[in-house]
Amino acid sequence: MRKVSRREFVKYAALGIAGVSAAGLAGEDLWHALTTRTNKVVKLRLAMAEALMEMVDHQTVFHWAFEDLDNPQHLPQMPGPLVQATEGDNISLSLTNNLSTVHGFRISGVVGVVGAGVSLAPGETRDLEFTAPPGGSYMYFDHLNSPVNRVLGLQGPMVVLPKTGNTPYSEPTQAVQELFNDLGTAENFPGDPWHPERTRIWFLSSIDPAFNALAERGEPIDPVRFRETFLPRYFTINGLSGAYASHAHDVMPSGRIGQPYLIRIMNAGMAAHSLHIHANHVYVLSRVSDDLSNGVQENVVFIDTFTAKPLERMDWLLPLKRPPDIAGDPTIPLRRMVPQELALTLGGVGQSPLAYPMHCHMEMSQTAAGGNYPQGLVTHWEITGDVDGVDFPESSPQEAGGPSEQHQGGQP
Repeated sequence: MRKVSRREFVKYAALGIAGVSAAGLAGEDLWHALTTRTNKVVKLRLAMAEALMEMVDHQTVFHWAFEDLDNPQHLPQMPGPLVQATEGDNISLSLTNNLSTVHGFRISGVVGVVGAGVSLAPGETRDLEFTAPPGGSYMYFDHLNSPVNRVLGLQGPMVVLPKTGNTPYSEPTQAVQELFNDLGTAENFPGDPWHPERTRIWFLSSIDPAFNALAERGEPIDPVRFRETFLPRYFTINGLSGAYASHAHDVMPSGRIGQPYLIRIMNAGMAAHSLHIHANHVYVLSRVSDDLSNGVQENVVFIDTFTAKPLERMDWLLPLKRPPDIAGDPTIPLRRMVPQELALTLGGVGQSPLAYPMHCHMEMSQTAAGGNYPQGLVTHWEITGDVDGVDFPESSPQEAGGPSEQHQGGQP
């Protein structure tokens, strides 16, 4: 069994989403691959393994997890490695069950055997081939003994880009197409169009260590009892909680005003989450439960809070507009209108870039270990500069006699 320390967990959980693709690409190469639409064969090798994952409160919790066998630094990851492709790609998957019991594999929304789900005996390897579905957000997971095997760690994201177009979808609705056509061209959306590299995945999960401990001891887990008594102690976003999720580059959108982001939300856990974002509203582009449809919306709602149910996938467009509650002439760049404030460091915290939280309105999900707040499902996003492409000034310590000293009364 592999023991994944909190430092490794932070590192490899991030790699699972944004650093290592199923084909072994890393860092900028991954996002280059996500923006290159070519017909190709995607080959990957995944294995199901045991791991001890260190949580935000330093406690280790047993998990079943996927690992990428083609990654030379491979470790079990929660969630599993990102599978990425372009619509129509031929995907060749070698899947190995290194666990002591039968486990399954399924990808929501994929037609054929993989979409229906396959099972693997202990020690078995199966070679699976399928065609990448239409552009959208997908989840793969162990569908057996549902929802037990999925929630105990066998879960991961898949992203498919369309062959053509300026949206994330192969068949966008008229409303979604018009929204993306307006980005960077309409008065209400100054700045840039959407670029696929401006994408973040928020993969949600929840953990009740009592059931993980049963799995570690090899005891069978009844799914009915699991549903009725599941009491989450940890809530994760991309495998991370609290400050680790809030400051992970692969989780938090970051850009100048007018640089819109696509946020792909996938809920593999047991809890419904009411995700609330500050400073901007978002457009709900797609919403689908565990079925074959991508759920691209005919009516694109504009909200700041929206519920993601278990096994639900949805996409948000975060426009990165100038926050409407900032007072002053909206035609004046913020770096010119409030240069002094943006340049300040107050209490050791720089005021540039502008940072805003995203948290869940289901209050329990903001905690860890039954009470540590805010060490649950929380992150933030930030604005680094103005719509004209110029960054905000770097924060610097406030000089003596300035507003910082007056406001703080000389206190450190």
